[in-house]
Amino acid sequence: MVMPRFSIPSKLADDPELIALHRQMLIEEIDRTLSLAEVRSLPFDELLNCIERLPDIINSAEIVFRVCEYDPSLNQAYSLAESVRRLAETVDGLPSRRKPTYDRAIMRILSRLPAEAAWPVADPWLEHKRKFRRETAYAILRKTGIDEKAGSRLLEVFENTGDQTALELIARNPSATRALDIRQVLPLFEDEYWRMRLVEAVLMDDEPRALMLATNFPREFTHAVGRQKQKRLVPNLRNLFDLQSENLDFLSIYAWALGQVGALDEIGRLRGHIERMKRFA
Repeated sequence: MVMPRFSIPSKLADDPELIALHRQMLIEEIDRTLSLAEVRSLPFDELLNCIERLPDIINSAEIVFRVCEYDPSLNQAYSLAESVRRLAETVDGLPSRRKPTYDRAIMRILSRLPAEAAWPVADPWLEHKRKFRRETAYAILRKTGIDEKAGSRLLEVFENTGDQTALELIARNPSATRALDIRQVLPLFEDEYWRMRLVEAVLMDDEPRALMLATNFPREFTHAVGRQKQKRLVPNLRNLFDLQSENLDFLSIYAWALGQVGALDEIGRLRGHIERMKRFA
């Protein structure tokens, strides 16, 4: 029995136009598969050349796909990173409407390379004039990890660019908080959640230093204690309650934190306080 060259769903078998459309779709699928097969067969050096010329070649999507699935040695990873750096220089000179496609390709490729190869390329982009390029650097920095020195650098980046992401990276990494005046940095955050994350980072890295923030940032401190489930800090939370007992915004996060640490006595005390507030409302 001779098998058909391509299958047609039975419901299409009597419609010539649908048969033709189905046949065309299969041909296009085969064409795409062949194009990727050709790219997969390229020598590594030719693949590097294609990356650097990405805006000028027809099968750029296949090239990016191949690079992202490639498992390079460390030396090859450094070579790939250098080709991406050259591509970035080319993309910076393209018309604005063409840049996003290749910016995304740059981020996609770099994010798949080992951190030690990707970071030297991304580092100068922390203060790039275009936000997407800075976001690429932030993405790579999240992968590489942030040390104590990076905290000051990221604060400078924020001061020069206004990027909240630079501050958020500090809040994600306890070691990055060590060289900073946290009392000055906290008000720079637009979002209370990220202020809390910064307090939490300090709490994880240097508890006595975090305790000094509690009075001025009671909600953030209380939220951080709850996230870390630090029951031994309940006396510190109780002190804040005594100062904030009429502040409903504080009491809401306080109630949550008490539940997180399992402080039954304090939960009962808060319940009684709320009942009294209800009666005198």
